[in-house]
Amino acid sequence: MMKNLLKTAVVGVTVAAASFALAQPALANSFSRNVGDGTVSYNDGTDSLCVAAFNTEGARWVKVKLVPLSRPGPSPTITDNNNYYGHTGNTCGSLATAYEDTRYRADITSYWGERGTTVTHSSTTFYS
Repeated sequence: MMKNLLKTAVVGVTVAAASFALAQPALANSFSRNVGDGTVSYNDGTDSLCVAAFNTEGARWVKVKLVPLSRPGPSPTITDNNNYYGHTGNTCGSLATAYEDTRYRADITSYWGERGTTVTHSSTTFYS
């Protein structure tokens, strides 16, 4: 009787360990992306999208237009301006009112005064 119980326990622990080792990781919706003139990041835990224009080498700005793809939701435009040296740069917006797991496209543009041009970056998609 004790041998059968021990065998059952060993098999159970082995199956649990194998299931844990082979399980697919959860998809993370959070991201951070460097776009040359600053960064764009999304924190799924707080439902916040933050834009930061770098604060070196002159005036810069980074702008993100959010477009909901899978269902209706908020579609804010978030811009961070850095017009002078020493600007800490970080502007955030919330997607807390969006349905969970709404697919979004983030259209990103940026500007650097020394270059004198606006750059359109490739879009990033993510889930809120």
